[in-house]
Amino acid sequence: MAVLVHCDDPAAPPEELRRLRRMISNRESARRSRARKKRHLEGLRFQLSRLRASNRELAERLAGLAHRSLLVRRDNDGLLAEASALSWQLSKLRRTAALKHAVHRPAPPTPASPHYDLAWVASLMA
Repeated sequence: MAVLVHCDDPAAPPEELRRLRRMISNRESARRSRARKKRHLEGLRFQLSRLRASNRELAERLAGLAHRSLLVRRDNDGLLAEASALSWQLSKLRRTAALKHAVHRPAPPTPASPHYDLAWVASLMA
């Protein structure tokens, strides 16, 4: 049977006093531990709230960048098509210019006239 003893009682056995002090110390330690755990949990909840907000902001930013990327790709496709059409048109113009140049080029020297005309040689280099 346990005997209730106050810590102030000078007649209390030393073992009982030590047990009581230890019990009080353990209770105080448990209270501090619960308070630490509560503060830690509150910190984790706050961190979770911040991370969720950050996640929402990043998701919105990602959606905006994906939309912008789509617009840039669309513009790029249009520019590539335009560049291809212009390249084809330039090729056509170059062929036309080469044909016109060939038509207006002086005739090569004949075997009867073995001397080369300098204008004809220059036209070949152009």
